[in-house]
Amino acid sequence: MELFLNEVFSFPTLIFTIPLIVLMLFWLMAFAGLVDIEIFDIDADNDTDATVGGWLETFGLDGVPLTVALTLVDIYAFAFTYLARKYLTPLFDGILSATAIGFIVAIFAVLIAIPVAAMCCKPLRKVFYTHEAVSKKDLDGVICTVTTQTVTESFGQAAADDGMVYSVRANTPNDLCKGSRIVLLEYSTEHDSYIVASEAEVMAMSSSHL
Repeated sequence: MELFLNEVFSFPTLIFTIPLIVLMLFWLMAFAGLVDIEIFDIDADNDTDATVGGWLETFGLDGVPLTVALTLVDIYAFAFTYLARKYLTPLFDGILSATAIGFIVAIFAVLIAIPVAAMCCKPLRKVFYTHEAVSKKDLDGVICTVTTQTVTESFGQAAADDGMVYSVRANTPNDLCKGSRIVLLEYSTEHDSYIVASEAEVMAMSSSHL
């Protein structure tokens, strides 16, 4: 174990170890419903984001949340660097300095990791399909289940019965929490999310109008 830790926290493996730790912490928080996995996703209406999106498409890393693409690239780069440091770098001892070897290994690790990660992204695109080709306003009235711990004016996520996941927002204070049944009321183009209310609240409003 000590030898493994020495390898992963040594240059150049360290370059990918630290981001991997951060990403693992992010995924733990995402699984706990504390953060939205699409929090860093690309906004097509933003010029900077559009440029980044173009690069992702060029490398074949589009169609999935940015966090998924980055995680895959980092995992493969980490794995290649670890193996290269253990089995390849000793072959160049005395020929190149340790720093030079480290930089070369890190660069090749990224070059190898990107196409491999792109191959993994292809089957995942169906899972993360966001219905961009369908008018999001047509989804008003869909009943979902909250998957995050809370729903606020700036944060929230819910899943429909068909498995699709949506970013949702609601005025606070409210009683919405993980497991609450909600209704998509209105799509906000500005925030790429839905204004929602609890299913019970919508039912009560409908009854009062009868």
